[in-house]
Amino acid sequence: MPAMPKFRSFTARLIALTLAALLATACATKGDSPPPPPAGVREDGSLILTRADNNRSTELRVGERLIVRLPENPTTGYTWAIDETDSRLLALDSTDYVPPETGSIGARGQRTFVFTARQSGEVALKFKYWRFWEGDASVTERFVVNLRVLP
Repeated sequence: MPAMPKFRSFTARLIALTLAALLATACATKGDSPPPPPAGVREDGSLILTRADNNRSTELRVGERLIVRLPENPTTGYTWAIDETDSRLLALDSTDYVPPETGSIGARGQRTFVFTARQSGEVALKFKYWRFWEGDASVTERFVVNLRVLP
């Protein structure tokens, strides 16, 4: 009969360790970690965003330029297009495509969109990679960044 108390003691310890592990995991994933750094990098007075900044947030100031650079291969018919923005907050200044330097057929170049922040507020800037003549059913990729424009 002395084996029974040892079994209960072992079981109690196992349950206690399991609960402690679950609690530690819950605390670690609760959001105690610091927020991710803002999207983009600042260069020559402009905020530059790339594909790596997809689904992130950042801030810029009224009058500041925003440059979005995304890989594109128009030889496939697919191009990046603005899907949603607020032109009161962001003015599109230009868009340009730069072919790949290697010159190899089928290689991706880079689409660049340049905006100027016009007034303060918050806006989700959304792009879609699609064949415009096929409509939204052709979208293969999306790029979204949440912007907070400060005065």
